[in-house]
Amino acid sequence: MFEDLMSLCLAGSLPALPQDWWQAWSLAPATLLPLLGLLAWLLVHRRKPLPLAGWTLLALALVSPLCRLAATLASAHMAQLMLLLAGMALLALGSSPRAHMPRPGPAAAVHGALLWLWHWPPLYAAVLEQPGLHVAALALLLASAWWFWRAVLLAPLPQRGAALLALLATMAHTGLLGALLTFAGQPLYTLQAAGARAWGLEPLQDQQLAGLLMWVVGALGYLLAAVALALRWFAPPARPVRDATPAH
Repeated sequence: MFEDLMSLCLAGSLPALPQDWWQAWSLAPATLLPLLGLLAWLLVHRRKPLPLAGWTLLALALVSPLCRLAATLASAHMAQLMLLLAGMALLALGSSPRAHMPRPGPAAAVHGALLWLWHWPPLYAAVLEQPGLHVAALALLLASAWWFWRAVLLAPLPQRGAALLALLATMAHTGLLGALLTFAGQPLYTLQAAGARAWGLEPLQDQQLAGLLMWVVGALGYLLAAVALALRWFAPPARPVRDATPAH
């Protein structure tokens, strides 16, 4: 039991099944200790609602039963990814801009490449089976997401057009990836086939649900972020309110 609690969210350790999925919490030091360290830093240095909300999403994705469920179902794996990206976006939005901010183009390119690589079936299976690779892949994905969201959400005035293009390009290629998963004629992630059947799903149905989450929910998130930024950046400045009190 102790080994199960200390293990990572891997395909071979304590799968989250319908009869007991709510008990499959992950207390792996490799994820729990960095999360606690980040929380302590946020409480000392930030104390703002957005970063704390972002931390909460990361904790839900990495410690709650969703983490083990993500090793069991491809659709839950995609839901976990959505939470991780949203959490990093809130952390980035609540951070302070610096004099030299990252450029949106390179940040979007690296982040996008890692998202596609993350879903390449051989690597996808290896990440769910090997603890060291699991931690390394997760760290790289979160770092790229931080880089991407800071470059986009905190873009200085000369880079705002590039930031919007980066957001829309990311929406487009992740939507394409989601569509490929949705319309694939065969299951690509056979490692989770048994988990899907335990939940009453065929492996292809589980994969299609994962694709729809990325295609629809993910695209909606990127689109809302782009619209919000456009409205904030390009809205006409508010006119000063004149004092209507007559002079004496």
